[in-house]
Amino acid sequence: MLSDSNKTHTAQCIYSTNPDDVLGRIAEAIQKQFQSRPVVAGSLTLQPSPHTLIRANTNFFVESKDQVFDLKLLGQDVKIKATPTEYTWNYGDGSTYGPTRESGYVLRDDELGEETQTSHQYPETGDYQVSVTVHFTGEYSINDGPMIPIDGRGEFSTPSQTISVWKSESRLVDGTCLDDPTGWGC
Repeated sequence: MLSDSNKTHTAQCIYSTNPDDVLGRIAEAIQKQFQSRPVVAGSLTLQPSPHTLIRANTNFFVESKDQVFDLKLLGQDVKIKATPTEYTWNYGDGSTYGPTRESGYVLRDDELGEETQTSHQYPETGDYQVSVTVHFTGEYSINDGPMIPIDGRGEFSTPSQTISVWKSESRLVDGTCLDDPTGWGC
């Protein structure tokens, strides 16, 4: 019992027959927040683009990065970090690749047409919508405490891009279009 001049204070314990699982509620709320954050999947690049040739290797790569979000949750300061870990490629013709850890990479101009882990050959001409789903793992910190892994992962897709697949035809010709403006290919 504590005494403060004429006042008497008694320490009390508060308990409930149905205690609330606060940590479980926080973990569940953080999982929902992680899934609903405006995570940017990344920037998808096609090489060559916007046109490629039938049965030629077309290179694809995505540049994505870690993203951090600060928010208030149940009165606490929460930091969520999303890290890209895997990629699922959708080439638009029914073919997919992944999930894989391969994000692809840029090719120099003299390397265009070479096969890469994320390249694709289109068997038919046409226009195809290409996209990649980036899989992110997450971790969180409450009130600047240690980072704790989030169960599950978030999946975010890049905007689709159109690749036009063309075929080419070669012929031997004699002379230039200046010599014969009605010649093949002029």
